[in-house]
Amino acid sequence: MDALQVGPLAIPWVRLQVALALLVLWGAAEVLARRTDRRLASWGQNAVWVGLLGARLGFVLENASVYAKDPLSVLYVWQGGFDPWWGILAGGGYTLMTLPKHLWRYALLAGAAALLAAGLLMGRRGTEGERLPNLVLPALGGAEVRLGDFQGKPLILNAWATWCPPCRRELPMMARLARENPDVHFVFVSQGEGPLAVRNFLEAEGIEAQWVLLDPETKLSQALGVQGLPTTFFFDREGRLVARHLGELSEALLLGYLRALR
Repeated sequence: MDALQVGPLAIPWVRLQVALALLVLWGAAEVLARRTDRRLASWGQNAVWVGLLGARLGFVLENASVYAKDPLSVLYVWQGGFDPWWGILAGGGYTLMTLPKHLWRYALLAGAAALLAAGLLMGRRGTEGERLPNLVLPALGGAEVRLGDFQGKPLILNAWATWCPPCRRELPMMARLARENPDVHFVFVSQGEGPLAVRNFLEAEGIEAQWVLLDPETKLSQALGVQGLPTTFFFDREGRLVARHLGELSEALLLGYLRALR
């Protein structure tokens, strides 16, 4: 499982890790402030926000050429795109500049507690041993396609649906990157829909993609444990699952996955 299911919502474990770590840091700073120095309370709150801002700005700077195309997308934080090392540097720098030296050890203690809390969820994630399912699915054009035949090149497999707003937002960008990266297979598998709905959507949006498959019985979701849409899977040349992403992808994040996949 790569997410916590809460009713109709699927919350990725990685976001739970971050949220838990930040809450523990904040809480630990408050506890230490009551026992030692009240300045630790304001430090804890500010360190969380400075760390988040630093993580976001660091990621944006690393992908400046992508965000330059659409500067407003810097604000689309729901797509993800935070570099933890930049966040740690920002939070650490803020700590060094604002806390007296005799309080640094308490800041380190709060940070260690946050890392420990995040580590508690590490075991819930992982893709070890998962492989590309050898399902046979119909293509939008009518021919049947075996997923196993895509082995030999890296594969990005996107589970989506026309009724899903995040899917509709990310699909044009993913289709464009598919055309720009012919050395990688991009396969878009519609979940629980027939050809008419999918074809009408693609034509209305002017989206062209080589491999659009239909999965009206959601066999892919059952085989790979899809908990929400969109979910994107990344397979190496041998068909081993190396990463998965639940939720909308930004172009910068997808390019990062592509670099790792190669």
